[in-house]
Amino acid sequence: MVGLPVGLLAAALRPAWREGLPERLGLRAPRADGPDPHWVHAASVGEVQAALRLIDRLTGRGDALVASTTTLTGRALARRTRPGLATALAPLDHPWCVAAALSRCAPRSLVLVETELWPSWIAGAERRQVPVLVVSGRISDRSFPRYRRLSRWLEPTLRRLSAVGARSQRDAERFVALGVPERNVVVTGDLKLEPPAAPPELAPDLGAALARVPYWVAGSTHPGEEVAAWEATRALRREGARLALVVAPRHPERIEAAAQALEAAGAKLTRRSASALPVLGDGEVLLLDTLGELAAVYSGARAAFVGGTLVPVGGHNLLEPLQAGVPVLFGPHTSNARDGAELLLATGAGARVDGEASLAAALGALLEDDAERHAGIARGRLALEDHRGAAERSAALLDRVLAGGGVAP
Repeated sequence: MVGLPVGLLAAALRPAWREGLPERLGLRAPRADGPDPHWVHAASVGEVQAALRLIDRLTGRGDALVASTTTLTGRALARRTRPGLATALAPLDHPWCVAAALSRCAPRSLVLVETELWPSWIAGAERRQVPVLVVSGRISDRSFPRYRRLSRWLEPTLRRLSAVGARSQRDAERFVALGVPERNVVVTGDLKLEPPAAPPELAPDLGAALARVPYWVAGSTHPGEEVAAWEATRALRREGARLALVVAPRHPERIEAAAQALEAAGAKLTRRSASALPVLGDGEVLLLDTLGELAAVYSGARAAFVGGTLVPVGGHNLLEPLQAGVPVLFGPHTSNARDGAELLLATGAGARVDGEASLAAALGALLEDDAERHAGIARGRLALEDHRGAAERSAALLDRVLAGGGVAP
């Protein structure tokens, strides 16, 4: 019962939590147009992008759906990209909030994307005989030892799961080691790595702004990585390259800090949200301060760097640029994205760097050798085909659980 006071205190102290407080208290749950909806929950932007592959699969066959997110940015992305989908913030993980949300939504299933293991929410669903599934389930290198230490408290929650669709065999084994019955775990693949049916399109004004000079992208960046990307750009321009840079900080609340750091380092900066977006010139930087456009921006780039890897964060989705047909650079810290790093290195679709000088050298090598760059991309995208069908397999797992059958296909 201590969770609710803690949540209310957080709401009082943090404006981001005050917004949408009725949703977090379970007083305003998402409501579907049809009866018996599936409730799909994804934490934030990256998880929402993965969840949309499953959501599109389910809505395409006529299922009623609602969705929730933990963060405001995740909710904004879901509402902007799927305006017909009822989306709200997830309830605080307290029995009262969960009970209120479940009563209002009345779902026939609860589908959690990746590692959203909320004890009160899962227990509340079980009390209402609502099956709970994890899809694209992942347990990162960094999280696994921590979960092992907490296994005494975590195991009862994991045993309540009706099924886990793990993204890889390694993740499946970790869920079992933490207490999920082995009969309830199957590998369904990584929704984030499901190749898109069609490449995302740039908005017309953004496409026009990026049409003049070749550009590369530093995506999902953390403090220090924006300036490292800018310094690599500046180093290559000193050697005669024509090149611009697009920077997309991982967290929207860091937009101002990233802008200040880039300008202090001498970058000529334009924001994507500018009312009249100018054409990006040689040696200039575009700060992507909007949601949901990074994948499309990747598709026109010459190369990409994925952040959270030069600093000890553990990395983000290293394979999103490759899905868009772009080679990928990343730093040494990839504990959260180990499988992606291994695929990129094994196929030659990417390279590991260890700082500004190394980043500039690797980027320069990619720009100089078009033939090898395209060959590496082709090999990498072929390897991604192993994940095609992750959404279909996840939907089939949901069907089997609802039908009362076994988890295995």
